[in-house]
Amino acid sequence: MPTLEELVRAYLDAARPRYPDQKALESLQAQFQKVLNNTPNPQAIRSALALDTERKLPVQIKSPAYERLLSLEGRTIALLREYAQEMYEYGAMWTAYADRLWDEADALEDD
Repeated sequence: MPTLEELVRAYLDAARPRYPDQKALESLQAQFQKVLNNTPNPQAIRSALALDTERKLPVQIKSPAYERLLSLEGRTIALLREYAQEMYEYGAMWTAYADRLWDEADALEDD
């Protein structure tokens, strides 16, 4: 079974062409989900996300990765804000969700 890093590299390579093969990208997303769900190591997830230096990974990969980090590391202020910032960068469609994450972090800060 490939690692998260290998899958992210494969996804980023497959997404490079002007007209990428959508079936290949969907297959890689599905594989990523399977491996992600069985990954107990937060550092492996962070290492995979760090490969996205050009910010090309879709929300279908980033959001589940952050949800997994939250389940492994806990809902900390820093992680909630990091996740919210990522969601803000996906545009208006994700703003309400990002706002909820940010508000949750604020509530933790006020406690």
